[in-house]
Order: sequence, then structure tokens, then C-alpha cells
Amino acid sequence: MGDAAHGIHPIAGQGLNLGLRDVAALIDILVDAKRYGLDLAHSAGLERYQRWRRADNLLMAGMTDVLNRLFSNDVPPLRVMRDMGLATVNSLPPLKKTFMRHAMGQVGDLPKLMRGEAPG
Repeated sequence: MGDAAHGIHPIAGQGLNLGLRDVAALIDILVDAKRYGLDLAHSAGLERYQRWRRADNLLMAGMTDVLNRLFSNDVPPLRVMRDMGLATVNSLPPLKKTFMRHAMGQVGDLPKLMRGEAPG
């Protein structure tokens, strides 16, 4: 459902990861609205949510598209570059860890639930 909701290729469950971060961010927005006595659907909160989630969603949509194109293409020069790139990332643990943290959604402006904190 997350892949469909975000209109991204269903590669590595990234739509689900985005959806979970979206829900966690919305919870932060709703908890703040409740705390300040605002309508839960107040426009400033919804605009904040949209701004907050836009960059992560666009980046992941772009990355899943690039990965899909890269791995569904069997043109020999592209295959060689792809294999070299994978070997390089695999041989450099800090780089590999960075890619893994991005794929798991552990970087950026994370909602409280995604940081292991209680909202509010």
C-alpha cells in the first residue's frame, strides 16, 4: 500500500518505510495541535506536514526510480558500471552503512516515533 500511496516502484519496501514515517510525522503534528488547543486539521499544521515530508518523499521516489532503471537494464557498459559501483559500496563499510541508514529511513528530520521517543 505504501508503494501505491507514494507512486513509487515497489523496490525493497521503501513505500512502506515512507508510509511509516508519514504516519509518525502526522502524529507529531496532531499531538502538537491537540496540545495547543488547535483544530486537528488546522491549515498551518497540514502545511507543516507537507513541507516536512516532501523532501524525504521526493528523494525516495527519485532513488527507487534510479535503482529500478539501473537494475532492470542489461546494457553491457551499464552492467559493468553497476557491478563496479556495488563492489565499491560493499568494500567501503562507512559508505555501505550510509546507504543502509538512508534506505532504512534513519536520517534526516525524523518524527519522534521514528527516533524512539513518545510524541508530545
